[in-house]
Amino acid sequence: MSEFVPCTPSGVSRWTQTTTLDGVSFVLTFAWSQREGRWILDIADAEGAAIVSGLALVTSQPLLRGVVDPRRPRGELIVMDTSGAEDLDPAFADLGDRFALMYVTAAELA
Repeated sequence: MSEFVPCTPSGVSRWTQTTTLDGVSFVLTFAWSQREGRWILDIADAEGAAIVSGLALVTSQPLLRGVVDPRRPRGELIVMDTSGAEDLDPAFADLGDRFALMYVTAAELA
């Protein structure tokens, strides 16, 4: 079943959290890129070893497409616009509010 990944900046431009996806723990680092005007996501395994870095959080695009590391989450991450407009990517204050990070489980993709 799809699940929402908690990710609310609360006014900070960078934070790290441990999140369980399909029963596996991952370290997610969210960072606001002022230069690019967007949120960037890095994913590491539970020990902190990088799996993928620099994923731009853009609306309605499968974020893990093309990530071939076998340690990657088995499902898919997608940024959803809860307003339904899907006309923008999340701005600094929008992540976790108007825009939610959704995880589609491996079972749903099968």
